[in-house]
Parts: sequence; structure tokens; C-alpha cells
Amino acid sequence: MSNITVYHVLDEAEKFSEFEGGAISRWVANIVRYDATSKVICPDADDTWGIPAERVIRNPGLAGYRTFQRRTRHKLPWPLRSRLLRWILNPSLREVREKDVVWIHNRPDFAVALQPFLRTRNAKLVLQMHNSFLVQWKGYIMRALAADMNVFVSEFLKNEAHSKWPHLRQCVVLYNGADDKMFFPLSERKQGETCTILFASRLVPEKGVHIFLQAMRLLQERNIRAQGVVAGASAFGGSKPTPYIRELHKTAPSNVVFAGYVAGKELAQRFREADVFCCASAWQEPFGLVNIEAMACAVPVVATRTGGIPEIFREGGGLLVDPGSAGQLADALEKLVLNRPLREEIGAQGLAGFQKNFSWCVARKNYENLLGKLLP
Repeated sequence: MSNITVYHVLDEAEKFSEFEGGAISRWVANIVRYDATSKVICPDADDTWGIPAERVIRNPGLAGYRTFQRRTRHKLPWPLRSRLLRWILNPSLREVREKDVVWIHNRPDFAVALQPFLRTRNAKLVLQMHNSFLVQWKGYIMRALAADMNVFVSEFLKNEAHSKWPHLRQCVVLYNGADDKMFFPLSERKQGETCTILFASRLVPEKGVHIFLQAMRLLQERNIRAQGVVAGASAFGGSKPTPYIRELHKTAPSNVVFAGYVAGKELAQRFREADVFCCASAWQEPFGLVNIEAMACAVPVVATRTGGIPEIFREGGGLLVDPGSAGQLADALEKLVLNRPLREEIGAQGLAGFQKNFSWCVARKNYENLLGKLLP
């Protein structure tokens, strides 16, 4: 497949950046960094991923489309909107050839709009969903979707989409990964009197930050020696405090500190310094990348039993609790805080599961296998 180019198309809000981009940017960068022929189409980018500039196609029209959508509140009739999308995207795809692959991330409307153009080029179309947006789209758009392959980051997302849109063909799962050169265990973990419990995520209600704070307050009331660290902001790359964040700071117990937004090597170091990681998602989390980053550092996880999260821990590495329950969360955290051998056992399970299923090496191999099936 060395003569085939794969064009990864990011959505209009996703900057291709290690520090200012989100999970989609991270996925694409780590999949294509060792592939000299793949290209990335995005609204904006910087050089933090180390991808050669000639392989990153900035399309400012995508950013303009985002502004347009906000102003019109998505009310533009579909025939006009699809024409606008083709006008924006086609210039970035003018070099697409027969058997090339256009791999669209999270935007079924992009896929439907580009289908006629790609068919004239005899190119392949892949739609990859990183969240539940697919089930929210209008039926007249979804009935027109005829991608050659539909990729999902979890079995949960695949089953959710297929139950709503049974006509979708070639539905497969391709799990996320984490960088084992950045996320790795400490060579020796020191034993301290106070356990550090890390929470790293966007600070928005669906991520359950407030539930984590409630659980930490319960631990404090039980005289459990634990220090909570909250790392994150309301958006990737940092942001101004929102009313929700201000309320978090106002109501946080004294055994919790806020570390602000961290990314890259600094985030990896935060994971290594933690004794326990907590993922308190209160929504149907599509996957939960932070969980496998913790596993890569051999840090045991307490996570909620929701969305695609349970798939991550099929071979161990974490304790699962019901979403929204501060009491269950506190009980699981207490269990790990008070039992160092159990922390080490579960951390070792997580590291083994990560190495087997979730390293970028494994993710790239699975990605290449999918391309092989797509391009026999």
C-alpha cells in the first residue's frame, strides 16, 4: 500500500496540535507519524506533533464553516450545506487518486457531502466515530451515508450506532492508544504516608469532577490519608474559568488541589507520581483515553461503569463503580489507598493489558490491518 495516500480529515473544531488539540488530533498524529504517505486536513495546526509540514494541509475554510454553523445554528438546508462542504473540502482533496482513502473523523455530514466526489475518483471513504454524534444525526443524512467502512473507538459506540442505523455496513472497532515512550511506570515507586489520587480530564460536568470532589470529602471525613489532584481545564489547551469550575474551587475539600491544564510530558509525569487514578465520568464515555494512559504508567484505576470504559478493563487494571455514586467511588478509592499490595497488583494488570491491547504500536497494526481489508 506504499503508493496509496490516506487523507485524515479532522472536524472544523479540531486543531492539529499536541497541546491545543483533543483526542482526535492525538489519535491521528500517533497513527500517521510513521507513515510517510498519509496526510492530515485540519482547520489549523502547529508543529508540536513533529509531522512534516508538507503532510499537514491547513484548510481555513473549516474554521470559517464552524463560525458559520454557530451563526446560522445549523439551519442551512442540507442541499446547500452539502454544496458548501464540498466547496470547502474539495480543494484539499484535489490530488486524491484511485484507491486513495479519505478517512473522515467524527463528521458524517462531511462523509455524505464528499461521497459523490470520491466515487468519481474511485477512492475509498472511511468514517471514524470517536463519540456518540452518529446517533444524533438527521435520518435523511444518515440514510444517504454509504461509507466503505465505519470505524468506532469502542464496541459500545459500534453497537449504539448499529442499533439506530442498521443499514451501516462494514462496522469495525479500532481502539485508541497511548504513547509508551511518554507514559511508562516509575522504575521504583516510593512509599509515602499520603496517597496521591489523580483526576485528569476536561473540567465539565459530564466528566464527573464534582463527584470526585464529593468522594474526596468522604475520604476526608473517614480520616483516610489521601491527596486529590485535579488536572485540567474546560477545554483542551487551557481556558478561562467557567461558572462550573468556579463552583468546583469553591466547594472543594481541603484534601484536593487544582493543578491547572497540563499536557504532554508534564501530564505523563503527573500520572507517574500518582498512586491511584480516578475517572468519574457521569455520561456514556465513548472510550476514556486517560484510563489507558494511567495503565501505561502501572497506576491502578477507579473508573465508572459506563459507555466504553468497561471494555478497557476486561483483563484487569481497575475497579469499576456505578456512575454518579460518590459513595461507591469513595469506597473503591479507600480500598486501594489502604492496600498497597492491591494497588501494585492492579497496576501490574493494567500495564500488561495496556501493552497487549492499547499501545500505539498495537493500534497502528490494527489500523494497517483494516486498510488491508479495505484495499485488497
